[in-house]
Amino acid sequence: MLRCETIRADALSAQDHAAWVQMAQATGLASPLLHPDFAQTVAQARNDVEIALFRDCSGLAAVFAYHRRPGGFARPIGSAFSDVHAILRRGDVFARDEELLSMAGLSRARFSALFTPDKPPAAGLEPVGPSRAALKRSTADALLSELQGEHPKRFKDFRRRLRKLETEIGEVRLERCTDRETLDQLIAWKRIQYRETGRHDVLAPRWTARMMHALFDKPGPVTGRLYTLRAGGRLLAAEYGPEGHGTFHPWLAAYDPSLSVYSPGHLLVYLLLSRMDELGLTRYEMGTGHEDYKKYFTNHRSELFSGLARAPHLEERVREAATQLMNAILALGGERVRSFGERIHSRIDHIAAAETSAAGRWAGLTRAAGMLFAGQRSS
Repeated sequence: MLRCETIRADALSAQDHAAWVQMAQATGLASPLLHPDFAQTVAQARNDVEIALFRDCSGLAAVFAYHRRPGGFARPIGSAFSDVHAILRRGDVFARDEELLSMAGLSRARFSALFTPDKPPAAGLEPVGPSRAALKRSTADALLSELQGEHPKRFKDFRRRLRKLETEIGEVRLERCTDRETLDQLIAWKRIQYRETGRHDVLAPRWTARMMHALFDKPGPVTGRLYTLRAGGRLLAAEYGPEGHGTFHPWLAAYDPSLSVYSPGHLLVYLLLSRMDELGLTRYEMGTGHEDYKKYFTNHRSELFSGLARAPHLEERVREAATQLMNAILALGGERVRSFGERIHSRIDHIAAAETSAAGRWAGLTRAAGMLFAGQRSS
């Protein structure tokens, strides 16, 4: 018989911490985002973090780290940076995600990249993956040979661009960087990129900067890692994200746009994979999404799910019926109206995941609506 208690992240006992780590490792994902140290670091930056601990006669049976929002609504820990998340449980625990949500006093949870053992997953969840990764099964050389076998022309081009870069700019170096100013330079590059592409700036809320810097200053087992690519001493590209369990999971990646002819972002990943042995890495996790570059560095995929999982309550069935009615109304407006409705819904959800204040959500929504309406008029 499962029972649930909800605690603050700083109240986690050493025994529960160890059991949580075991459950995270049992998923096979080896993700630092599933580690209790990540949840505790996020809790230093946000005040809405809760940990649901589920127990039975054998001890800790399941755990879910989340942000509690009004109305019993939850988002997984670290939203909108939680590129993989889960309601973790022991292998002998068969309660489903929606049952565990209900036990935790939650009415629903919005997932964007959920790992779940439930088959089928909760109603409202759809495949979003795969999450792509470069997995080192033996050595870095063997990994590169495997990837090169799939894309020989592309990897030949990487080597050509490296030679060109060294000839024209100077010695090329991949570094593990501990300089805070370099991290801030990467964040500035990324924020410019968000503005230029019209995407919501998830780095604008103050809590995100606090989280990024807290991870960066934190020693292992989960830490914020910054890798840089320099040529002739000049910073060309950088990637930053959590690292732990031998996995590096970049959140932010950007490069000097004036040097795009060298594809510095691709070269950083290429060199990083070639040095996984000395860096102590076994996995380079790229998450979901269909960015073209990922296919060149992928030899492993994980199935993840997105959507709204609802606890089995009457009020949630009412909300689901209302959602279905709204979808039907949008469909009556034709393909353009339906497509526009889907885009604005996706943008609203992305803004809500990052912004914790009403002012921030309203400002983000106003910008997004203006850009979407402008695009709709021009199409």
